[in-house]
This record gives sequence, structure tokens and C-alpha cells, in this order.
Amino acid sequence: MAQPSTVRVGRNDAKTVWRKSSYSSHNGDCVELAELGDVVGVRDSKDRQGPVVSVNRRTMATFVAALTGGHLAAGRR
Repeated sequence: MAQPSTVRVGRNDAKTVWRKSSYSSHNGDCVELAELGDVVGVRDSKDRQGPVVSVNRRTMATFVAALTGGHLAAGRR
């Protein structure tokens, strides 16, 4: 069975430009995204030297659409 996407875990590169959502609260509980070529990197804004998870752009677009569409509400199973 084919996998829908590849998820990789790596480390930060000092040259990478990270962005936080304008909807983020200022308490530090959020993630940051970076464009990393063909993939999007995701990291914890509180642990900037920690691991980076990267997913392909299509997977990220699907995930964001599900979030903004209310299909992945917090605390929902």
C-alpha cells in the first residue's frame, strides 16, 4: 500500500526563515512553518533548536484545510 506522503524529522538550519501565524497567541504555545524546497518544515516555537518535522506541500495544504474547515477541532476524537 502506498504511503500518502513522507514525513521526515530533522534539525534546524540557521539560514531557514521561520514564520509564525498571525493568529498565534503571545504565550509561546504555537508552531512555526518554513518553506524548505519541496517540503514545509514545522517546529515548536518554544524549542527552536529542537527537531523539525517536514511534510510535502500537498499534505500540509490538506492539513490546514481540515483545520480551517473545523474538521480537526481541539479535544475531538
